[in-house]
Amino acid sequence: MPHGDIAAAGDGRPRRASRRAGGPRVKIELAVYNALLPAAGLAARIAAVWNGKIAEGLAGRRGLRERWLAGASRLERRSPLAWFHVSSVGEFEQAKPVMSLLAERPGGVEIALTFFSPSGMSYYERFDRSKRIEAISFVDYLPVDTPGNARFCLDALRPDLLVYVKFDIWPNIVLEAAKRGVPQALVAGTLSPGSLRLSRIARGFYGGLYSRLGAIAAISEEDAERFRRGVSGGVEITVAGDTRFDQVCRRIDTSTARPPGAVAAAGRSWIVAGSTWPKDEALVVSGFRSLRKERRGTGLILVPHEPSVERLAEIRRTLASAGLPFRPLSSLGDDPPGEDEVVVADGVGYLAELYRAGRIAYVGGSLTTGVHNVMEPAVLSLPVFFGPRIANSYEARRLVDLGAAKIVRTGADFAREALALLADPDLLARTGETGSRFIRKHCGAAPRCVDLLETLLAGKR
Repeated sequence: MPHGDIAAAGDGRPRRASRRAGGPRVKIELAVYNALLPAAGLAARIAAVWNGKIAEGLAGRRGLRERWLAGASRLERRSPLAWFHVSSVGEFEQAKPVMSLLAERPGGVEIALTFFSPSGMSYYERFDRSKRIEAISFVDYLPVDTPGNARFCLDALRPDLLVYVKFDIWPNIVLEAAKRGVPQALVAGTLSPGSLRLSRIARGFYGGLYSRLGAIAAISEEDAERFRRGVSGGVEITVAGDTRFDQVCRRIDTSTARPPGAVAAAGRSWIVAGSTWPKDEALVVSGFRSLRKERRGTGLILVPHEPSVERLAEIRRTLASAGLPFRPLSSLGDDPPGEDEVVVADGVGYLAELYRAGRIAYVGGSLTTGVHNVMEPAVLSLPVFFGPRIANSYEARRLVDLGAAKIVRTGADFAREALALLADPDLLARTGETGSRFIRKHCGAAPRCVDLLETLLAGKR
């Protein structure tokens, strides 16, 4: 069952796993897990010498207990406290529509938010324009998952509800919260066919953890069935859908951002290449150079995934080798770019408004590790191009199946597909509308998740 075909079980009702979970086996495996934590901490400190992300995560956790106590003391506690834990940026994006909607319901909630990854914390603190969800009163890293830290976190926050997103559950937190009777849920839950959590070695342990949750809201029927196979207790398992669709629709529908005036005033048919890496830029620039010979009114905007000084210099060299001038977005002001200039976003946070200026989008990552977010340009009715690495993205594969997206492997592919669309305005419009309808059809997961969470909260009161 694809992500968007929302149902609970075959008979329309949420299913529960058949057996109560794990006593002795969970205890044995938990003891092994806890015994390995000091070695894992030592390995992290060693790896931090050459791994900047690990070093950032360790640095961010210095003084964590003091920050937690100070932050917890500032909680208003005039409404139930929902603690949302996310791993990183992607899970945070999935959590946002659930947090927002839960806070908007009658009575509301106060929200505590924790991250595991420094990428998530950095994104929230520096780049996230919607971080002012008013109900969020506490934000920090999650401490290392030791039994003592689990007790500390629950003592400090005293949550009425604990919500995990996607797959990031932590054994000591789960078990300590269950011991205290704190309702827990997993939303946007996924469990891949090859997950180690379904293996013979880990299945009993994780089945015991999942059974301590009050509800699991899976993104698809396939994921729900895997949870049912892996869980050995009485947790309610239902299919709610993927909240990423809700977040994209909500962000587009509520945003007041518009394309920079100089870009809009240029009067071009803009192709916006978002979240690009060097291989993406080489393909797009090559294709654009060929396309311009046929369509002189076409313009290109490059939005690199990481607009560092080094990456911007690399893009400048790529454009120079193709005979194309480089124009930083920040330099435009009210002055439209020249006819031959390629606009390059030299900061973060511009992609959504730049997509609004586009006629066609290219989404990067698809020539290397996997395509980035294709939903944002699709919901804006832009036909979407990307490379062949799309196994990580259900929505990219479906957009291809529907004809709303094209896989391009070379610059020649890019030029040919873009020319066909730009030469036929009706085809361009139909292709974009097909993609937008697909994204809109899949919205609605967040209200289903919130209904489950409210049921858990009602049982707590």
